[in-house]
Amino acid sequence: MLPFPTGKTFCRSLKAGASLVGLTVLLTCLPANAEDAPTDGKGPLDGETLQMRTLENPPLAYTDENGDITGILVEGIREAVHRTGHEVEFRMDPWKRVLQEVAVGNADAAFNAGKTEERQTWGLYHNSVLMDETYVFFAREPKALSRDLVEAPELRVGIQLGYYYGERFDRLLQDQPFRALEVSQTIPRNLKLLTADRTDVFIGDLLPTMHYLKELGLENEIHVVREKESGLPLIVSTSPTFVAFSRRRIDPTYVLAFDEALESMKVDGTYNAILDNYQLNLPELPETP
Repeated sequence: MLPFPTGKTFCRSLKAGASLVGLTVLLTCLPANAEDAPTDGKGPLDGETLQMRTLENPPLAYTDENGDITGILVEGIREAVHRTGHEVEFRMDPWKRVLQEVAVGNADAAFNAGKTEERQTWGLYHNSVLMDETYVFFAREPKALSRDLVEAPELRVGIQLGYYYGERFDRLLQDQPFRALEVSQTIPRNLKLLTADRTDVFIGDLLPTMHYLKELGLENEIHVVREKESGLPLIVSTSPTFVAFSRRRIDPTYVLAFDEALESMKVDGTYNAILDNYQLNLPELPETP
């Protein structure tokens, strides 16, 4: 729902964050159906502070006990924007409102946003992956499941309301192979169901779930489910996220500058250092989900 050196170690471990999608100087941010979307030159290009929006999602972005907005992505984006010679302010809103504000030009950008055709009609995307949302199974006891989930009929599965876990899991849901599904709104609620033996496994976004395990003191009670075939975490799905800049406020040349700044942070280890500060004890992941 992650980071960022290059090389094999980076590809195999969330300590290195999101999957690097290749250094390139070409932006793919102008789809044919939005080439003429208006840009009025506002935002950082004339010296104004960049206005970024996202939702509360610790440890990626959250409001701390002092009322300050912080988090892995907040720190990373602040540094990337600083490297472009500008400043940035953050605000938290419900996700639907975040997207609406950026689409109509009331804010400069939404971050931790997946790339869709609809969003590209109003948003400019950089190339470097900001973060990978990686969904894995969690269980009360150390557990291993087969890659093709032949154990599905025995499993009571906890999921989050409104979350999409990828085509593979969507097909499983359509076939209704699981013993039961428990739908909850939050990660802490799903963890409570798991510890109360009301579910056998919970599908969680890896970084936020590891954050809550640490916060709730459950690091030794809840475990990442392993894949029988490899012994590595059994990944349900992985999807890259980005900063989506408003076409109405941001010029494509600034998106290129941001992309280059983000890449430089991956190369020099700055993003890894930010993630290390959160001490989330992330597991090694397979190269290909």
